[in-house]
Amino acid sequence: MPITILDYVKDQIGEKTTYTAEDFSRAGVDIVGGCEVCGATIAGYNAHPARSGYWRCADCIYDDGFATVEQFINFVTAEAFINHGTSHATPPAAQAADDTGAGLVNCPACGGVQNITEIWEQVFKCGNCGSTWRP
Repeated sequence: MPITILDYVKDQIGEKTTYTAEDFSRAGVDIVGGCEVCGATIAGYNAHPARSGYWRCADCIYDDGFATVEQFINFVTAEAFINHGTSHATPPAAQAADDTGAGLVNCPACGGVQNITEIWEQVFKCGNCGSTWRP
């Protein structure tokens, strides 16, 4: 069975009895989302990260999931370099903005430009207010 988003959060935060929305936010993921294929509402415990960069439910993950958290992290890191170059001077979010010609990425919730990270392909997260969005 492929890993879930909760498995990833446990790896990033450490073992706990319960996990809060803040724990998910600190790990850089949402606690609730939707399946890329069927649109079902899914949460961290039953959401599987897929190689497409989206979440999928158990019925739709097929062979597109990850067997281990390490495999998932390595895939996400490799994708960032493949899609955005290997420059360490420019964060992936800023590179993605440059690639699309959109200019600097601003958080739509707080307007911040610092601490913006790309958590999935073309999905950004603000480190200041925790908002996530697609351009």
